[in-house]
Amino acid sequence: MELISRPATEADIEIVKRIGNANLQSFNPREKSIGDLEAREFLRGFFDPAITRLVRTPRSENWESFITLNPDRSRKRFYLDIYTIPGATTLELSLTMALNLAKEFDPSFQLWLGAQSNDHFYKSLLESRGFGLIRKYWTLEMDLDQTVSVSLNSPGTIREIDIKVEAELQSFHSVHQDSFSKHFGFMPRSYEEWSRFVRQDSEELGLRAWLISLNGEDVGFLDCNDELKHENCGYVAGLGVRLAHHGKGLGEALLRHAIQIHTEIGRKKLCLNVDAGNESGALRLYEKVGLKPFSEWHQYENPDWSR
Repeated sequence: MELISRPATEADIEIVKRIGNANLQSFNPREKSIGDLEAREFLRGFFDPAITRLVRTPRSENWESFITLNPDRSRKRFYLDIYTIPGATTLELSLTMALNLAKEFDPSFQLWLGAQSNDHFYKSLLESRGFGLIRKYWTLEMDLDQTVSVSLNSPGTIREIDIKVEAELQSFHSVHQDSFSKHFGFMPRSYEEWSRFVRQDSEELGLRAWLISLNGEDVGFLDCNDELKHENCGYVAGLGVRLAHHGKGLGEALLRHAIQIHTEIGRKKLCLNVDAGNESGALRLYEKVGLKPFSEWHQYENPDWSR
């Protein structure tokens, strides 16, 4: 069977949302829907420009699959997601198409693919092509219209930074890189590259960031964006504490700060993602303040994918 395809552009946001949300809801009705901001991010790329395709069979009048292949040149890694309308027959050939696009771009890159945990057909397809599970991720949420105990006795001083101020952004970068240095798949980024991404997310996703300090030293960070604003849900994009300052209650103070901020601006829920294999105790912290998992995603890799 041959497929019809073309690159997707920002003019296709509604198509991307239609395909993506139909796919997500078919496997987990509780999944958060893809809104304009996330769809635009899929189309533009998380790091470098994305390679995208809309796909359908000749007998269909509507697009049935959406491919978003995201290169990250500095890490020499691809992040690949494929969304397909339930009942369509385009997934297997869409995967072949995506792998060929990746090979054309750079066959030396790592290739990481995401799959919803309940999508057993896609996971079997990946395994048949030599891909193996490398990580599990959970999405957690909590209601914000309930009574939440927000710690007012923070062990540190929390301040929102101005992303346009170079010194503040440099401190954010230093804390961020140290906090995540032991996380799975982490590779350091230069300040120049990292700050470009942060400024872009500030403009396009409404990203805001806070730092927590002890004795005048910035030792932890929190950043949130408007990715789930269309669901009236706050989203914690990142939270971390310098390795030397773990165990002091700083992460909890930052998380409770996020709860307070989003409650005050009227959000009904708060969400974040967590690596299920994270050994820093993050999951225990999130559950302690009331966040509960409702969605699971699996990440696959085949080191020999391009052969």
